[in-house]
Amino acid sequence: MDRFEISTLRAYYGGLLTDKQDEMIRLHYDEDMSYGEIADMFEVSRNAVLDSINKGVKHLENYESALHLVEKDIRLHALLDELVDTADTTVLDKVEQIKKILEG
Repeated sequence: MDRFEISTLRAYYGGLLTDKQDEMIRLHYDEDMSYGEIADMFEVSRNAVLDSINKGVKHLENYESALHLVEKDIRLHALLDELVDTADTTVLDKVEQIKKILEG
């Protein structure tokens, strides 16, 4: 799983992680900080950071496997984009309203 996928999963499910896991994953994947830098920041060992991040990523993967929120959102936006390509102005207005609600 690449950085983008993990960041996306964190955007959906990060609130279900411990605060420390969420922050360590954010720092490592979004801010590109090393395990050593994060360990210094949290005053823990490098292995503790690695363990916390690995467990957090595993939880994110499990949440997506159970709930499929990212997959559903991608499919829904693809369908809305198809509607935009084929619709009249009334439908286009409704599609834009739906997109605003989803992004809300």
